[in-house]
Amino acid sequence: MGRGKKKSEKKEEQVPSLSSLSIAEEPSTSQAQPVTEPPVSTQPTAKEPDEENTDGLGLGLEGSKKRRPRKKKDPASVARTTSGSADKQAPDPQPAVVPPETRDLSQMGPTGISSGHPHSKGEPSHHQYAAGQQHQFSGGLGRGDIPQATHAPGAMTPQRSVDPIPQAAFAGSYQHAPGQQQQSIGGFGRGGDRGGGRGGDRGGGRGGDRGGGRGGGRGRGRGQIPQDTHPFSQAAVVGSHQRHEIDQGGVPQSQVWGRGPPTQPACEQKPSTFWGPPPRGSGDPQAAAVGAQAQVGGAAPQTQAVSVSQQQQSSGGQSRGRGPGRMEGNEKDIPQATQTPGAMTPQPAYSQPPSKEAARTSPTLSLNKMPLAIRRSTVPVTNIVVLTNYLPMTLQFKKIHRYDVGFKPDKPKKMIPRAFCKAKDILFRNHTLAFDQAKNCYSIHPLPGVNDHTRFAKEVELLDDNGKTMKFEVSFKYTGLVDLDRINQFMVSGGSSLNPPTEAIQCIDVILRQGTLESYVKAGKQFFKRPARPIDLGDGLEMWTGLFQSAIFTSTAFVNIDVAHKGFPKKQSMIDALTRDFRLDPTQPLEQQRREQRSVENFHNFVKGLRVNAVIGGDTSTRGQKREFICNGVVDPPIKLYFTMTHPDGRQQKMSVAEYYLKEKKYRLQYPNLNCLWVGPKNKNIYFPMELLEVVPGQALRKQLNEMQLSKMVREAATPPNIRKQKIEDVIKDMNYSRSPLFKEFGLSISEKFLQVEAKVLQPPKLMVGQGRSIDPRGGVWRSNTVLQPEVLGSWGFIAIEADPRQSNFDGIIEMIMRVGNQMGMRVAPPKCTHFNVRINELTNILFTALERDINFLFIIVSRRGRDYYHRVKRLAELEVGILTQCIKEETASRRMNEQTVRNILLKVNAKLMGLNQALDGRSMPACLKGSPVMIVGADVTHPSPDQSSIPSIAAVTASIDQKCFVYNIELCVQSPKQEIIVDFEDMMVEHMQVFRKRLNTLPKKIYVFRDGVSEGQFDQVINYELSAVYRAYQRLTGTTAKPEVLFLLVQKRHHTRFFSHDANAQNVEPGTVVDKHIVHPKELDFYLVSHYAIKGTARPTRYHAVCNDGGIPLDEVEQLTYYLCHLYSRCTRAVSYPTPTYYAHLACLRAKSLTYGDTFNNEDLERKPKRLHVLKKMLDFSRMFFV
Repeated sequence: MGRGKKKSEKKEEQVPSLSSLSIAEEPSTSQAQPVTEPPVSTQPTAKEPDEENTDGLGLGLEGSKKRRPRKKKDPASVARTTSGSADKQAPDPQPAVVPPETRDLSQMGPTGISSGHPHSKGEPSHHQYAAGQQHQFSGGLGRGDIPQATHAPGAMTPQRSVDPIPQAAFAGSYQHAPGQQQQSIGGFGRGGDRGGGRGGDRGGGRGGDRGGGRGGGRGRGRGQIPQDTHPFSQAAVVGSHQRHEIDQGGVPQSQVWGRGPPTQPACEQKPSTFWGPPPRGSGDPQAAAVGAQAQVGGAAPQTQAVSVSQQQQSSGGQSRGRGPGRMEGNEKDIPQATQTPGAMTPQPAYSQPPSKEAARTSPTLSLNKMPLAIRRSTVPVTNIVVLTNYLPMTLQFKKIHRYDVGFKPDKPKKMIPRAFCKAKDILFRNHTLAFDQAKNCYSIHPLPGVNDHTRFAKEVELLDDNGKTMKFEVSFKYTGLVDLDRINQFMVSGGSSLNPPTEAIQCIDVILRQGTLESYVKAGKQFFKRPARPIDLGDGLEMWTGLFQSAIFTSTAFVNIDVAHKGFPKKQSMIDALTRDFRLDPTQPLEQQRREQRSVENFHNFVKGLRVNAVIGGDTSTRGQKREFICNGVVDPPIKLYFTMTHPDGRQQKMSVAEYYLKEKKYRLQYPNLNCLWVGPKNKNIYFPMELLEVVPGQALRKQLNEMQLSKMVREAATPPNIRKQKIEDVIKDMNYSRSPLFKEFGLSISEKFLQVEAKVLQPPKLMVGQGRSIDPRGGVWRSNTVLQPEVLGSWGFIAIEADPRQSNFDGIIEMIMRVGNQMGMRVAPPKCTHFNVRINELTNILFTALERDINFLFIIVSRRGRDYYHRVKRLAELEVGILTQCIKEETASRRMNEQTVRNILLKVNAKLMGLNQALDGRSMPACLKGSPVMIVGADVTHPSPDQSSIPSIAAVTASIDQKCFVYNIELCVQSPKQEIIVDFEDMMVEHMQVFRKRLNTLPKKIYVFRDGVSEGQFDQVINYELSAVYRAYQRLTGTTAKPEVLFLLVQKRHHTRFFSHDANAQNVEPGTVVDKHIVHPKELDFYLVSHYAIKGTARPTRYHAVCNDGGIPLDEVEQLTYYLCHLYSRCTRAVSYPTPTYYAHLACLRAKSLTYGDTFNNEDLERKPKRLHVLKKMLDFSRMFFV
């Protein structure tokens, strides 16, 4: 967004600048969160706000601290290990929990390993070898490649065996007998070894590759992050004779070499983010000379005893990284040591589980490929064909020239595209360029005069919106070729989702976007234009329609195109907005309009961050001169706002803003009592009367819609599938793909026909409901008047907070609760207490009194008058008193309180009382749920809206704690803003497993995780951090290296894929429809599932992508498991759009918002250690399901 133009600041004497006046800021009004517990209205369903696209709506292990005894060093060794003496200083302090992006090199130990890293203080690991043994170890280890050695008798040659979680080994040092010869072939870090591996390599392994195993080279290179030794690895590096071409986007290619079988094929690998501390220093390319003899260097707390005359040879790999947090390597399975009789196999060095403090310091699992889909028909399905909003695209796979574009000045941002177009027309009129609106442009042909050594610059002049001339220097520099054939290689080979050809894909996206920029307003990744008849959303906003398009590459190339909706401020004067949209009086100050307090609060939220045009002066001679500002807030009226004005003769005069306009601009304000707006830079006091301000049209706001706007947006955007399909087809015609000269120039050919794709429909599960009946849901819906395991509602009360009893028949509601509850089998007794029209400040005494009378459940009617009443009720009941509550909105109680609504409410109540509403029939139990104990886990992180960047994020993890997967426990955590990874995931999983063991007397042997809210760019982080946290949590409780069988699925709802039935009506597809071909990854476990019936609008499928499948569960069974879990949601008698544990994780996040409502957090403290949230223990003893 553009702020005021810098050069026009010279005219500030025309604007009253009140720098000498101290004015108190208006108190900030935080947006209240919507009540999360209202019952579903007349239809027995959970709300599905995501059925339509409404875009714009808003660790490692620390072992003992034993130190090896000092030894006399060979002088040559001392000379080669300059940092070795520093390693023997006092032990490092316990590390703080710092996300890797905030860790700096000051935390690094003398050898380059972070002082807080688990390998700086590892457990000793002992390996013993007989006299005369000869060892040769070869390296070349890649990301996630944690091999282990097996030893055949005599040969001691490393063998490979596959296991997803190898046993533990620790960085270490070695002790050798006299006469021992050592040879190290490997990459060197700066200053010799990194942490004391033999032969100067990384992490304490013998000749050590990353992670303490024998053999293998650490690698060289700035930013190279090694694979750390962790609680599950006892790595002896196994070599591979492979060359890896790393797509570095213009950075020189690097190689990883090692010794091993010469027949292994080359593979392409892109570095992935590794969650851990960056190493110090940059490698020396000359240091990795083959045959270099090296003595033991560095310090590392691992010990090996080797007999006299033992000869060892270690060869290593070398690789190069681009920067902190990156690592590269070959793409292998993760082997684990197996023992051959007679071989001296290394044993795990620890017997105690890691402490949570050490385990939190960094992640310890890194995989470089996703689990593959096992396509074996194991469940009954019906095969069908559906239409999807994917357009087939063909590419000519050209080489495209990429250029860096610079601008001086680089503000205002909205002028940058104009400056680029002007420079392009002057310099490269005959060239077709695609520009990303920031700093990169692409061309098929080289641009004349532009090279990679110097910047080719041109000064251009432009007129801004006010007719003022602005000058920009636009410069170009060649940065390399983008080879689109990498996309072809990726599609043909079925490359890993972790390593897509990102740069080539970004180039295609820029080309696609270029064609939409002229006629659309860009908002993020979407483009909008004002429709002829925009929908009024209220409070100053109107709904615009637009489009979303993105290149998709699976086994073939597609363009995913969809319609989008977003709220934009109306083009109008500020006075019109105030009076028409907010219904406020312009003749009075806002603070005096107490009867319209809700509208005043909404107006404050509306103007904050709003771009406005200010008319300079009020007389006819100056009217028409406008300047654009960003609004900061509301201040006093102009008749009360004083400042000191300095006249040209030096004379100073104190006057009000109203007097200034009258005397200096000859303009009498029409609304002198209406507040001014504070605009411009926040370090300046620039105030304008509202009557001189206009709303800038076409601005995309980055703020959350209020409850009313969001509700209307959902209603209007929820178009039936046939209408949505027609809208998408209209957008395709408007884009005119087939005639675009831009696409032809770059070799893109895009079809204008929807793709037909093979699909299948899963059979719904049989459900057990009340009275022992088994039913078959049809169309995602079932009806049952009774629940499977009803609980007694015997000691309860009814409270209405500031609700008008004349508008709501409270006695009638109580009678209906008793009657419907008894029909459901719950045995509802008369209430022990009733309180109507209670004031909010009386609630505390009433709740404590109810607790003293052994009342354990309260129905509470929440008035519409107080936005925060719901949050206050939950905080009081669950953090201070310890009593279960069910809140009901006053609107629901007064307008929609029929039997079906009460039945939906009582479904929640029965679940809160730890009853069972429904369960899977044993005959429908998926095979993966049978046998060993299973825990189903859901995880989610919610973030504040973009305009609330200081508000922390909330993470929630739910886990089933019963055999029927209906009862769940929740763990809540507040963490630093915008942090998507669940930092405390390990500790939360430990607590879940403890509750599971307490209830079922065993730990789960299988753990199936459904993780919501993760984008494709974050797959690596989830694998490296959260997946490994599951294993670590399990090992902490078992005290062994045992590991559960984990299925880890990423759940994605924020996409634009839609399905339509393949007929003339183009209706929604049936619940249970699965697409796992063509538009998903051709090899990985990846599928779309429509599990629900969309009551209104077009059903949005949910995408599921596995990052771990230890048990090798076939794809069909994973799809069936996922679909069946959508039928176990406690709040309604219909299948929901994504699995119950994930839905519960979302509800838990909303509950955490209520429990923290009004609290303030120090974000720096949250970065060091997230804050866990716990309700009262007596509540958990009574009910774990209090949050539904």
